Amino acid sequence: MSRHLPIAPQRLAMSGLKRLVFNPDVPFEKQRARLRMATKASGGGSEVTSVHVGGVRCDKFVPATLSSETVLVYVHGGGYCVGSPDLGRALIASLAELLGLRALLVDYRLAPEHPAPAAVDDVRAVLAAVGENVVSIGDSAGAGALVAALQSQAARATVLISPWLDLSVSHGDDLELVERDPVLSPEWLEMCAAAYAGVDRSNPLVSPLQGELRLPPTMLVGGTDDILNPDAGRLFQHLTDQSTPVVAHLVVSMWHDFALSVGRLLAADTARDAMAEFLSPHIVR
Repeated sequence: MSRHLPIAPQRLAMSGLKRLVFNPDVPFEKQRARLRMATKASGGGSEVTSVHVGGVRCDKFVPATLSSETVLVYVHGGGYCVGSPDLGRALIASLAELLGLRALLVDYRLAPEHPAPAAVDDVRAVLAAVGENVVSIGDSAGAGALVAALQSQAARATVLISPWLDLSVSHGDDLELVERDPVLSPEWLEMCAAAYAGVDRSNPLVSPLQGELRLPPTMLVGGTDDILNPDAGRLFQHLTDQSTPVVAHLVVSMWHDFALSVGRLLAADTARDAMAEFLSPHIVR
């Protein structure tokens, strides 16, 4: 019997998160509390320890078999205002086990208490402390912070899941796409953009697509039912024009951050395997 859940109830569960958590009518404090409850068991039993790296709190995961000194650095999503490393713990622990890498999950400071560029500064500090023998993964806002940090810090390769890369646009122009997305709304993104970036949303530190960005070999992971998917498309074209190695893993009918649902969603497990295949050649053995 398959351990994966059917897609329909998972889509319904995502709609519940959209209503209860990613809702512009719900204060951030309540969003954070509800999301903590929703992700409490998302690590699948994976044990992490709390450490400070470059002055920034992180969760550290060490696989049963460690076969490389390369470090996997993960930056979580949540619109810069909610969320924690727990959001991606199941995926990152699974990848770390597959690749034999220790992983650091960055617990960057959140807005509005810590507005831009606090998240980027924290990610940059972790990358600087770890050094160049790094592969990196970010999802949603975390992918945006990671891209901004990688403009001044090195990594061997990066994976960007459902990246939010331009806070200066509303992401509400494609009404049909907005209707299909079970997770995010333009209104919630606006709430987060205002809290994190204020009015200075064309600054490349908060909207990397507005700058002359450069990246290491990059993999983009996303779904066609994600209102942020156009950001990934713009980045793919930008990197292609630069002749930067870039690949895309785009799944029809999947939603924002679907790839975090490893162990529950077959498409997420398939995406995880594709990420491992992409990262493997960039790991020092």
